[in-house]
Amino acid sequence: MPGEYAGDAPGLRGYLFAHRYGEGDDRLHRFYLPALERSVRYDRATGFFSSSALAVAAAGVARLIANGGRMRLLVGAALSPEDVQAIVHGADLRAVVQERLLQGLVTVETLLERERLAALAWLVAEGRLELRVVLPLGWDGQPLAAAEAAPYFHAKYGVFTDAAGDRVAFVGSVNETAAGWVQNYEELSVYFSWDESRRYLEDIAARFERLWQGEEHRWRTLTLPEAVQQKLLQYRPDEPPLYDPLERVQVPVSEVCEETGDYQTGPDVSGAIARFLLDVPRLVGARWVGLATAPVVPWPHQRRVVERLVEHFPERFLLADEVGLGKTIEAALALRELLLSGRVQRVLLLVPGGLVRQWQEELLDKAALAVPRFDAGKLWDAQGGSSPIGAKELLETQPVLLLSSHLAKRREWAEQLLQAQPWDLVIVDEAHHARRDAEGRPNRLLSLLRALSERTRGLWLLSATPMQLHPSELWELLSLLGLPGQWGAGPDDFVRYFAQLRGSDGGAPDWDFLLTLAREELAVRGGLDGQFVGSTRERLGLARWQRIERLLSMDSASDPRSLDRDSQAALYAALRQHTPVRRLMLRHTRSLLRRYREEGLLNEPLAERDPTVVWVTLTDPERELYDRIEEYITEFYARYEAERPGLGFVMTIYRRRLTSSFAAVRLSLERRLAFLERRSDDVGLTEEDVTEEELDRDVQEQVGDIDRWATEDEIRYLRRFLEDLQRLRRDSKREHLLVLLERLFAESETIAVFTEYYDTLLDLREHLVPIYGSQVACYSGRGGEVWQDGKWQPISRSELAALFREGRRVRLLLCTDAASEGLNLQTCGVLVNYDLPWNPMRVEQRIGRFDRIGQRYPVVRIVHLLYRDTVEAEVYRRLGERIDWFRNVVGELQPILTRVSEDIRRLALAPQSARRRELEHLLEELERELAQRQEQELLQTLLEPDAAAYEATGGLPPVTLSELEETLFEIPAIAGVFRRHPRIERVYRISDEARHTTVTLDRRTYDERREELQFLTYGTEVLGKLLERAAGELPPHLLRLADESGRVGYYWLDGDRAVPIMTLREFREAVTSSGVPTETAVRAAEQNFAARCAAEREREAAREAQMRSVRRSALEAQARAVLREATAIEAVLGRGGSVQALASRGYPWAPLVRLVGMDAEDARTVRQLVPLLRQRSREQLDGRLGYLTQVAGELVERLVALGA
Repeated sequence: MPGEYAGDAPGLRGYLFAHRYGEGDDRLHRFYLPALERSVRYDRATGFFSSSALAVAAAGVARLIANGGRMRLLVGAALSPEDVQAIVHGADLRAVVQERLLQGLVTVETLLERERLAALAWLVAEGRLELRVVLPLGWDGQPLAAAEAAPYFHAKYGVFTDAAGDRVAFVGSVNETAAGWVQNYEELSVYFSWDESRRYLEDIAARFERLWQGEEHRWRTLTLPEAVQQKLLQYRPDEPPLYDPLERVQVPVSEVCEETGDYQTGPDVSGAIARFLLDVPRLVGARWVGLATAPVVPWPHQRRVVERLVEHFPERFLLADEVGLGKTIEAALALRELLLSGRVQRVLLLVPGGLVRQWQEELLDKAALAVPRFDAGKLWDAQGGSSPIGAKELLETQPVLLLSSHLAKRREWAEQLLQAQPWDLVIVDEAHHARRDAEGRPNRLLSLLRALSERTRGLWLLSATPMQLHPSELWELLSLLGLPGQWGAGPDDFVRYFAQLRGSDGGAPDWDFLLTLAREELAVRGGLDGQFVGSTRERLGLARWQRIERLLSMDSASDPRSLDRDSQAALYAALRQHTPVRRLMLRHTRSLLRRYREEGLLNEPLAERDPTVVWVTLTDPERELYDRIEEYITEFYARYEAERPGLGFVMTIYRRRLTSSFAAVRLSLERRLAFLERRSDDVGLTEEDVTEEELDRDVQEQVGDIDRWATEDEIRYLRRFLEDLQRLRRDSKREHLLVLLERLFAESETIAVFTEYYDTLLDLREHLVPIYGSQVACYSGRGGEVWQDGKWQPISRSELAALFREGRRVRLLLCTDAASEGLNLQTCGVLVNYDLPWNPMRVEQRIGRFDRIGQRYPVVRIVHLLYRDTVEAEVYRRLGERIDWFRNVVGELQPILTRVSEDIRRLALAPQSARRRELEHLLEELERELAQRQEQELLQTLLEPDAAAYEATGGLPPVTLSELEETLFEIPAIAGVFRRHPRIERVYRISDEARHTTVTLDRRTYDERREELQFLTYGTEVLGKLLERAAGELPPHLLRLADESGRVGYYWLDGDRAVPIMTLREFREAVTSSGVPTETAVRAAEQNFAARCAAEREREAAREAQMRSVRRSALEAQARAVLREATAIEAVLGRGGSVQALASRGYPWAPLVRLVGMDAEDARTVRQLVPLLRQRSREQLDGRLGYLTQVAGELVERLVALGA
C-alpha cells in the first residue's frame, strides 16, 4: 500500500508512493520526506514570494540537506497595479521586483516559517539552492499585477530526481499561505518516470526547465536580487537542520515479545510507561487515539467522515448519510477524538426527545463516552442514576450534556442556553426539523440554532433528509454552517445556481452569475480540487484547460459561450463540483457504497432486498367486526372533536391498532372500557400509542378530560364489541403467518417478525410457543424475553442477540418497533412485517436493522402482511407500486412518506360516504409528489462525493487497543488489581475499595455483553484512575513537556539530539535505553515542542478566522440586499430613493451603510426593484420596511460583533 517500502531499491523506486494525496493525508511523512531523502535534486515551483509560501515549498527540505542534494526554486512576485504602471513608465523592473520581494520577508509570523526558512537559507549559503523569479506577461509584454497573475500560479509543482536518474513529479492546487498550510488544503497528483504516467512527468519537467531558462512564451525570468538573497541569509542557522519542524522522527525500536510477561519492567520503568499512557490522548501530533481505542471499529465510509470532522475542526459540517449508515456513530467517534485530545471541553448535544436515551446508550456503547442526559427535571447519568437539577445549575456544571431539542426550543430554555457560557461544539440530530413555516417565519428550533451558531465554535448538524421538499430548506441548514458571500445572502441565489446547472429554469445560463458564485466558493477552498484539475487538464489539453482556469479564477474577457462543447462541459463539471454543498455536507448512500465496493474501496458485503406482499382476506365475521369497529371509531372521533378539538385523538390510536391485529384493538378497548366504567384511572395508552409527531401534546390529560357522564353510548358500543371479539374463533392474519413461517424456515435458519404493538406480540407468542417452544424469543420496549422452564424469563439485549446470532436455541424473534433502535440484526436474512405502521419510514427503520453493511446473507427477504380492502392497504398498494415495496432505501422520500401517516389518519377517520372520493384525491396527490421527488436530482447528482475521493487519511495511533491491554498487565501497580473472570475470556474484575467493576478491552466480548461489562479504554474513569495511581517519574534521559492548554510532548535526549517520541513502542524502547542529555538537547526539545504546539494552535486559529470571514461575507451580502430593497421602498414611497437618503434616517441604516456600502451594481438593482414594488399598497410597503428595519438592526449588531 502507499507509504510502504517497495523492497531493497534505495532510490525513489524503493518507496510505494500513491498517485494522489488528498485532503487530510499526511503528505509530509508519506510523500515529501520519503521523496527528499532519496533525491539528489529537487526542482520546485511555488506561488508568490512570501515567508509562508517559502515555508510550504521547504516542507521536508532538511532531508535533502542530509542527503547532499541541490534545489532549484521558482517564485512569483505579487506586483501591485502601481508597480506595473511604474514599470510601464520606465521604472527599473529588477528594482521594483526587489522591493516587492523584500516586503514578503518583512514578517515571519510562526516558528514553523522561521525553521523552514532556516533550511532554505542553509542551502543558499552552501550554494546548493538557486532561486529565480518568474513573471507572467500580458498581451502588451508587460508584467501582470498580482490579481491578474494569480491564475498562472494556481498549479504548484515539483520534480524529484535520485542518483539513478529516476524521477517523481507532482502537481497540485495549494493555497501557499500560512492558513493554506495549516488547514491542509493541498491536493497532489503524482507521476513517475518508470510507469505509464511518465509523459505527464516529462511535461511538468519540461515546463519547469523552460521557465528556468527564460524560454517560456509570455513569461519573464529573473535571477533573485542580491538584497533579497542577503535578507534570506539572515535566517541561516549555525548548524544544518536535521529534521523538519513538523517531522515525527522514528527512533530505533527493538522487537518486543508479544507474549505477556516476557517483557520485564522495573518499578521506575513501569511507572514511566504508566505516565506516558496517561498522557497519550493529549500528546502533541498524536492522531486517532480515540478511534484506535474505541469499542467499535467504524466502517471505511464512517472513518472518512470522522477524519474530516476531526482534522478540520472547528469547521462546521452537515452529516447527511442515508438512513442506517451510521451518522450517530460518526458523530460519537469524532466527539471522542476531540474530547480525549482536549480540543473541546463544552459540548451540547440537541436530540429529539424520543431519541435522547438512545443517544446516551450509543455514546457509551460505541464511543465509551458517559454523557449525562437531562429528562423530566433530573440529570441522568449513563449508568441510570438520577438527581434533580435546575436549568441554570445544569448548564453551569455539565460541560458535556444531552438535551431534548423539543425542550431546548421552548422560550425559557432557549434563553438559558443563550445566556450560558459559549460552547466548543454543538451537535444537532434530526436537524431538518429546523425550518421555516408556510409563512416563511423560522420555527423555534431554527431560531434557537441561529442564535446558538453565534455562541459555539463548532457545529455539526445531522439529517438523512436535509432537503425536505425544496432546496431552500437545505440552504437554511447550510447557512448555519457558513455560506460565503452571495451564497449566504438568501436561498434565492442558492436555488437559482443549481437550477441553472440542471437546466431546469428553462433559459440560457447566466454565466456572470454562475462564475461569481463559483469564485466566491473557490476563494474559501483555496482553489480548485487538484484531482479535478489533473484529470480535466489531461482530457482537454493544457491550452483549453488554462482558458477554463482563467474563467474560474478571475474576471476574464473570454465568453464561456465561445468555448467548444468539451470545454463547456468541463466548465459545468467544475461548477458542479466546487460548491459549498460538497464542502459542507458529508453524505454517503448505499448506491455510493456499492460503487466503492465495485472499485475495491470497501470489502464488506452489501445485501440486496427481496420484498413480497401477502394479502390477507378477512373472513365474513372478521370483516363485519372490522367495519363495526371502524364505524365506532369514526363516530366517536367526530363527537369528541366537536366537543373540543384534540379529544378525538384517542380514537386515532384504536384505529392504528386495528391495522395491526384484532388482539391489539381488543386489549386496548378493554382498557378503555375499564376507564370509562371507573374501574381504572389509567386511560390505557402505552408509549407505542404516541408517535414522535404527537410528543408535544399531553395526550393523557386531553383524554382524561372527557366527561364520564357523556360516554354511556360508547360504553354500550364497547361491551357489544368486546363480546363479539371474544367469540371470534379465527384470526386470518395469524393463520397466514403460521403457514408463512413453515415455508420460510425451510430456507432460513432464523426469522424476525416485527409488529408495532406489544399487545400483538403477546397474542403471537401465545400461539407460536406451542409450535416452536423455546426457539421463540421476544424483544420489545420491556427488554428481551425467552421461553424457559415453562414461562417467559427476562434476558439482556446482548445475550439475546448472541443466541439469535447463533441460530440454534433461538430461531424466531418477535419484535416491536423498539427493536428497530436496540438490535442490529444483520445475521438474520428474513424479516416479516406482521403489520405496516401508518408512517412508512418506520418500516424503513425496521428494514435498516437487517440491511446493514456486513449483512451475512446476500439477499434479505422482506415479507409484508396486509389486510385486503382496507384504507391502509389501498394507500400502501399505490405507494408500493411507486417504491417497489421498499426494495431500495427510501430515505430520500422521508418528507413525503412521513406525511402518509397523516393521510391515512384522515382517510380512516373520514365518513364512509366521503372516503372513496377523498382516497382518490390523496392518492393522486401522493403519486404526483413522489414522481416529482424522484425526478429531483439535486442531492443525488450534485451532492454525492466521488468514489475516487474515498481515501482514509491514515496515520498510526500512539497506542493500539491490544498494546494497551498487554501493557496494563506489565505494570505491577495495575496488574495487581485485575482478576480474570472465571468463565469469560478476556474479561477482568477490578476491585477498588468498595467497588467491583467487570471490564474488557475486547471489542467482540463487549459487543456481546454490553449490559454486564464496562469497556476499559481512554475516557473512562476506571482507566484514568488506574494510570494515575501507577504513574511515576521519568528517567533523566527522557523529557516531558506540557503547555498551558494541556498538550504534552515526550523526548528522548541523546547527546545534543532531542528525538520526539510518538508511540508506545518508541517510548518502551527509549525508556529502557540510555542517554546523556545536554542543555542543547533540552533547548532543541523545547523549541520543537513549541513549534508543534504553535502549528496546532495556528491551524485552528486560521480555520476560525476563515469561518469568521465567510460569515462576515454572507452578512455583508445580506446587508446589501436589505439596503437595496429598503432604498427601493423609500423611492416608491417618495421619501428619497438613494442610499444617502436612507442613511440620513439614522440607526440602523447609517451604520449599516458605513459597514457595507453600496456600489453601482446595487444602484442598478434598486432601479429594477422599484417597478415591482409599485404593485404593492402603501400599507404593505410600510410593513415591509418595518421588518427590514428590524433585520438591519440585527445585521449591524452581528457585523460589529464579527469586527466588521
